[in-house]
Amino acid sequence: MKPSHPGRGVAALALALACAACAVPAPRVVDPGLPPVDDVRADATPWWTQAGDPVLAQVIAQGLAHDARLACDAWQLQAQADRLAARRRHLGGRLTGLMATERVADGVAPGAYAHAALVNRRAAAMAEAYLAVRLAQARLAARRSAAAPWQDNTEIARFRREAGLVSAIDGALGGVMVDLDADAVTQAQTDVSQAMAHLAEETGLAGDALVSVMGQGGAVPALNDIAAPDTRRAGVMLVRQEQGQAVVAGTTSVDQARAALASATAANAEDMDSAAKALEAARQLAQASARTLAQADRTVRDARAGYRAGAEPFATLYVAEASALAAGEADATARAGLARAQVRLWTAHGLGWTAADLAPAAPAQAPSQCPATP
Repeated sequence: MKPSHPGRGVAALALALACAACAVPAPRVVDPGLPPVDDVRADATPWWTQAGDPVLAQVIAQGLAHDARLACDAWQLQAQADRLAARRRHLGGRLTGLMATERVADGVAPGAYAHAALVNRRAAAMAEAYLAVRLAQARLAARRSAAAPWQDNTEIARFRREAGLVSAIDGALGGVMVDLDADAVTQAQTDVSQAMAHLAEETGLAGDALVSVMGQGGAVPALNDIAAPDTRRAGVMLVRQEQGQAVVAGTTSVDQARAALASATAANAEDMDSAAKALEAARQLAQASARTLAQADRTVRDARAGYRAGAEPFATLYVAEASALAAGEADATARAGLARAQVRLWTAHGLGWTAADLAPAAPAQAPSQCPATP
């Protein structure tokens, strides 16, 4: 046998170390022993694309794309992933990986589910602001539509007073109605402007762009029902993954993690049940308000015809038209409440995120409101 060359052992060791440095050790996945969360999966499309209101879908889509909080969140997730990858590529990390690997819980990182849950909440907030604009626009339209009949009534009252058919009180009441109507229209215009400003704040879109999308008026939308929505619950999965990581890191026990997950699941179930009950109550209120409005419209038509024919006093018409306006505004409010209740149910079920939200595209540079090092 030939004696081994002393340099060969050193070379072999160097080669082994070099080869070890070629591979980045994958983290060792550890099951923390937590129960699975049933029915948690991403949607192919989020609820706002199925709600039946294309303007709502456009506003939310553009708002999410311009949302500063979401952009910052996505950048932080990407930066965290980059730092982890860099640490594993580091020579010291590679050498450490020869003996042990990093322990992580199974599944998607908690931060990804946190981002998906944030998408869900931001979409709900934008929908709420959108519906507030539609309600304010509906009230403005109702008050404007009442202006012409009240002006006509005042003119008729003046003619009839000059003909000696009625007392001066008819004309006085008519003038009061016209003045009240002008004030109501002005207030409604202010309400629309304020609601539009809030929507611009929620979506991050410029006022001019929103006016172009929303238009000058629009009825409160009747949203589609999403039949038997399955749960998606990114928020519950966030708790599961956070607790799983804590178990793996040794900062909490399995029993404590199970209790935290059970509590989050129960709270979510209670929220879904409450949202379902609220939706049913809102639906019944909307149906009742629609019946009231229909009756008020019939009453005002009869009163207007009777007054113009001289068969009814102005006071009867005054009450009928004021009641019809109130019923119209109440109906718009009820329909907006129904739409809000639908959004709340969808949000409680977690229908506002897709698989893409678990791996969000991050901007190349940190948004201005993000810290330099997340």
